[in-house]
Amino acid sequence: MFRVIGRPVLSSHRHLLKKRCVNTLSAASVQRVKEGDKIHGYTVEKISAIPELFISTVSLRHDQTGAQHLHLDRDDNNNAFGVMFRTTPMDSTGVPHILEHTVLCGSRKFPVRDPFFKMLNRSLATFMNAMTASDWTIYPFSTQNQQDFRNLLSIYLDAVFYPQLRELDFSQEGWRLEHKDLNDTESPIIFKGVVFNEMKGVFSSNQNIYRQALENKLYPSHTYGVVSGGDPAFIPDLTWKDLVNFHQSHYHPSNSKFVTYGNFPLEDHLEYINSNYLKHFSAIDPGTAVPSETRWTEPQHHSVTCRNDPMSPDPQKQTTASVSYLLSK
Repeated sequence: MFRVIGRPVLSSHRHLLKKRCVNTLSAASVQRVKEGDKIHGYTVEKISAIPELFISTVSLRHDQTGAQHLHLDRDDNNNAFGVMFRTTPMDSTGVPHILEHTVLCGSRKFPVRDPFFKMLNRSLATFMNAMTASDWTIYPFSTQNQQDFRNLLSIYLDAVFYPQLRELDFSQEGWRLEHKDLNDTESPIIFKGVVFNEMKGVFSSNQNIYRQALENKLYPSHTYGVVSGGDPAFIPDLTWKDLVNFHQSHYHPSNSKFVTYGNFPLEDHLEYINSNYLKHFSAIDPGTAVPSETRWTEPQHHSVTCRNDPMSPDPQKQTTASVSYLLSK
């Protein structure tokens, strides 16, 4: 009896799911878009649907630069944006992390100190942030207000493509030498800096040390063999010029991916991004692809030491062990 009742309910649910999805898409801006269409300097490469989430996806590529754009069209008022770059450092100076901080310290269009933080209490944003991972850096935000979306889009894009990158901001966000007590010239001179201090905190955690070492040992030959966030022991090796060069080679449309989500018109996003930023760049080969790790011929063993965990109930039981495997694609 339960099965007999259950089947038509399931069928009806699926029918309702599809119907709701169709209704959602029919009201969306992507209804008129077809694969192969040219829209504001972009070519539509693929259109697909995720019925379970009532989303229609539109994958595009910018004709002039090769920048990729994924639009997730859904009847949701909370619209989101993100621009991401493949950032593949080859040392542990933390250059992508420090750059993530520094590009938000003023740009060509907004030459003020920290426009990002100034928008925190001026914007209607439901989310604003920037994040650096092992091989990418992303700048996302979300808002329900269309004018606020345009304002934030302008600030974010100007920050990543035309940052001021002042040496003073590098010293503030990256590292510098300074008296421990600024009011006492006899106090010791120590390393300071936003990212430097942040990464000191990261490396004060035994679990973070262990996780970082595991990644470095599994993939030692390329970018995963270093600390993208920066190792405090090596951060002072980074120069301001190194930071500027890294921006020039990595923060280029040819090395970027864009994503938009929500019910704001896709055409408006593309028109603004292309006319104000992407059309001013030409395609390049960024050379940021990460090669596959060479397969090992025998197992490897590594040991990592760290301080004792003061919160451990037994100071004599401080050992962590794991077995990890390097897998093929």
